[in-house]
Amino acid sequence: MKKSHRKRNTNRGLDRKARCLLRDPSFLYKAGQKVGELGIVGEKRNRQVLILAGIAKTLPEPPSVLVKGSTSSGKSTLVKTVLRLFPANCIVDRAGLSPKALAHGKVSLKHKILFINEYRCGKDAQQLLRLLQSEGRIEHEFTTVRGAARGTETAKRIGMPVVLTTTTDEEVFEDDATRFLAITVDESPKQNRAIVLSRARGPRIPDCSDLPVWQRAMSLVAYKKGDFEHPPKWIEYVAKKLPRDKVRVRRDWDRFLNFCSAVALCRSFGKNNPVDIAFEDYCIAYPILEPVSASTLHSLGTRECALGSAVARLYKRSRQPVTVHEIAHELAWKKSLVYKQLQNAREHRLVKYEDGTHEQNVKRVLPIDGGVGRFLPSPQSVLKHHPELGDKVKYVDPLDGKWKVVRR
Repeated sequence: MKKSHRKRNTNRGLDRKARCLLRDPSFLYKAGQKVGELGIVGEKRNRQVLILAGIAKTLPEPPSVLVKGSTSSGKSTLVKTVLRLFPANCIVDRAGLSPKALAHGKVSLKHKILFINEYRCGKDAQQLLRLLQSEGRIEHEFTTVRGAARGTETAKRIGMPVVLTTTTDEEVFEDDATRFLAITVDESPKQNRAIVLSRARGPRIPDCSDLPVWQRAMSLVAYKKGDFEHPPKWIEYVAKKLPRDKVRVRRDWDRFLNFCSAVALCRSFGKNNPVDIAFEDYCIAYPILEPVSASTLHSLGTRECALGSAVARLYKRSRQPVTVHEIAHELAWKKSLVYKQLQNAREHRLVKYEDGTHEQNVKRVLPIDGGVGRFLPSPQSVLKHHPELGDKVKYVDPLDGKWKVVRR
């Protein structure tokens, strides 16, 4: 068989397998599992955020993600591992950027994922990067000198990329912060133990044989003109329930819709009709994005959010206020850390102390509004107020791969 025929047959085989993968209702869950097979321990929610950001690369206004964490916490490893699921020709990987590099670069950034390894290394270019993120276009006029002749030329760069970058900084420049969804790597004692045990079991050679199939699948998921032009009525209900006291909610809402659109592109793959966000897509996106969107919007730390969620879980199980000892056991934290984060969580109104005094002056804790700062209404709330959606909706949870049902 001729080489050209073998190549065509190989491409057809990849296409067939990729299309089969995309039609699987568990596609996003399996993508997250693959990242785990490639060496990432834990970080299930963060895996999904980065996967969806990459899938959204062909949208008119794709989202950008900033990964926060301490030195050696695995930020860059997480991003680079997720990017292995995407074809190399859609990734622009840069260690850093000089001030005007984005204007003079020759590589198109349209439908690309721009990975800047460290936020600080691209800091000199942030003004132009912000223009790309907001406008999708740069026109930079610069002086030219040729002998005694002086003049000006204009460098142009078109394309709004998905920007992924990492930082050890707790806070970044506000104009940059509003252009990113900020996620924080898991630095909990439980995660530390899981990573150490994984390494103690010896090196594991990941199975990379199916990566071409994943890369082909990611290249097939693409926005088409006419998609998302007729949003469903229930989306307006969600918009009305968003917090109103922060201006940045405008950008956070647009970003969330783009993540929902990425879910919709996966779900509707292979269908000829224009794509719209379905309630099923909202149900899938909600557990991934509600905690990180709320944390970003309300400037909440990861640990205080974890404490708020733990208090809510414990209260839901027992229907009783919870103690510091119970919180420490649930999170595998020292009591001193629980007390410290309790103070922060109370200030941000995630939790409150039970009224009254108790034996041995033990203060018990109650959740407020589910124990986390809210950004979106729950799927149950949306379904309750919109009978046209039916009595129940079934979907595969991207975090655990199980079929879930939301009922009125």
